Amino acid sequence: MKNTTLLFFILISICLSSCTTASYTFATGQRTGVDFTSGKWLLNELDCPSNSKDRLTEKSLQYFKKHLGERLFYIHDVKGLLVTQKINLNPGKTKIKELKDGTGFDFFINISTRKNKSDFSSLELYQNDYDRGRNEGSVIVEIYDLNLQQIIYSQNVIGSTSKVTDPPNGNTQKSGKLIDNIMLYKNTDQLVEGALKRIFKDLDKRSVK
Repeated sequence: MKNTTLLFFILISICLSSCTTASYTFATGQRTGVDFTSGKWLLNELDCPSNSKDRLTEKSLQYFKKHLGERLFYIHDVKGLLVTQKINLNPGKTKIKELKDGTGFDFFINISTRKNKSDFSSLELYQNDYDRGRNEGSVIVEIYDLNLQQIIYSQNVIGSTSKVTDPPNGNTQKSGKLIDNIMLYKNTDQLVEGALKRIFKDLDKRSVK
């Protein structure tokens, strides 16, 4: 039991001293939210890498279900829809009208994610002073009012983390110990998930619920 407790505290110490901080940037100056209190909403299939699609789809469904309840539907759970397989971002009025005619819904949610850069793994050992790199992922969420035929919400958040080559704890000399040469970073999947969470927080802050 004592050994287990000691190992736990060692792992916590490594995480606290070695974890780097990711930064998230709101690239779109969205100033208004949406009104969640009315209408039927359709969530499109997420445009994202296959290895993260199920997880991000589940998180998106959980978020919108919390605000919309039974008025939220996922595109693959609804039969008889007449829509193209992929709905590009920033559609014009003609395309939004096609969505209205082909679905009969009031609102349409479109989510796209990208792994922009993936230069290193989550765990890096014995970095040298010349190591450079960047992990970056981005998420765009758009919501269309199909009755008004316009985009009513659009937000793009970029998450990133860069390699840190400075010695830990402000030391001027590098240590040869393993514990002092462990760096933990967020990978692109984690950055994308973090970006999506921040968009949902932005929607919560600006919207009528």
